[in-house]
Amino acid sequence: MEKGTEFFDAWIKSQKDFMGNWVKAQKEFMENWTAGTKKIQESIASMGGTQEGPAKEFFNQYNTWMNTMISSSKVFTDEATKMQEAWVNSVEKQMDLLKNFSPDLFKQAGTKK
Repeated sequence: MEKGTEFFDAWIKSQKDFMGNWVKAQKEFMENWTAGTKKIQESIASMGGTQEGPAKEFFNQYNTWMNTMISSSKVFTDEATKMQEAWVNSVEKQMDLLKNFSPDLFKQAGTKK
């Protein structure tokens, strides 16, 4: 019974670690993508010759489009992170429920007869 408890605890820990790392990686990826895109936008906007005429209009439209994309991406990332965190919490609660539902299965080794 002790081996079963150790296995289950190790499995739960690995699941929690995986899900936590997954949420963190997704969030960091989107933050880095957004920052990189913003830098590209700034360097294009700082190019010379965009002060007048069609080039200025193009860059204004590009900046508007890029700002919209960055804002949408941030909203999407925030909502995806919330969903992932809710999923992690749900799995953790299910694991706790399983432990509480079957206490004999997960008794510590010191309580064996």
